[in-house]
Amino acid sequence: MIKALNKLRDEDTEVFLMENLYMFNRLQLNIIEKETGLKIVDGMDVLMGFLSLALTSIYEILGEDLKNREALIIGREEELTQKAIEAICKDVSFITIIGDFDKEDVERIYQHVLEKTGLSIFFSKKIDRILTNYSIIINLIDNCSINTRRLRNDAIIFDFSIDKQFSRSIIKDTKLTVVEDFVFRGDGINLNGKGLIPTLVPSYIYEYLAQGKDEDFYGVYANGNIYSTAEFVHLNIKNKGKF
Repeated sequence: MIKALNKLRDEDTEVFLMENLYMFNRLQLNIIEKETGLKIVDGMDVLMGFLSLALTSIYEILGEDLKNREALIIGREEELTQKAIEAICKDVSFITIIGDFDKEDVERIYQHVLEKTGLSIFFSKKIDRILTNYSIIINLIDNCSINTRRLRNDAIIFDFSIDKQFSRSIIKDTKLTVVEDFVFRGDGINLNGKGLIPTLVPSYIYEYLAQGKDEDFYGVYANGNIYSTAEFVHLNIKNKGKF
């Protein structure tokens, strides 16, 4: 694949839009980027940009106070973890991070977030003991392994990894619904003069189009289905007796 990309690309090509993105993991995508010099559009900037909107929309429909909720972020990359914290820091009261961080990583993240947002975050190494505390779970890493049976029955879970191992584990072991992607309206958006794109598009396609309007947000992709935000709440949360 790398040889084919290097052969087909021209000097003006800077990004690569991969149709079957989720056939790969993060490490494989990083290798492709390094060997080709191309930036693979993975939708992460869009996911971080619309995470607050998605959360507030869900809790507004539920009629619940998001501000009193506690969030857990599972991370590995320092910059991405910081972006996730910044995305929701004004919405929730308490944020914990876990992941493959050393002491220096945690200190840098802590200081960055404190200086930029005024929020103090908590880092935990023994997450199984406190896993039931969290109403919101945000996973950013491949090969994520935690005791999914200890997740709260009312947890809102986002799996923004590439390999989706976390989602598969949750779906296998629990009755919880996992948001794997956000979905956007593509109506009327022209793809570089080559015609209109589909009515609904995933985050990485939307990111490629360089859009960013709140009104384009449609809903979520969860457990293999596309839902508007209202459908997601009513079909996957309220009717299961959660909250």
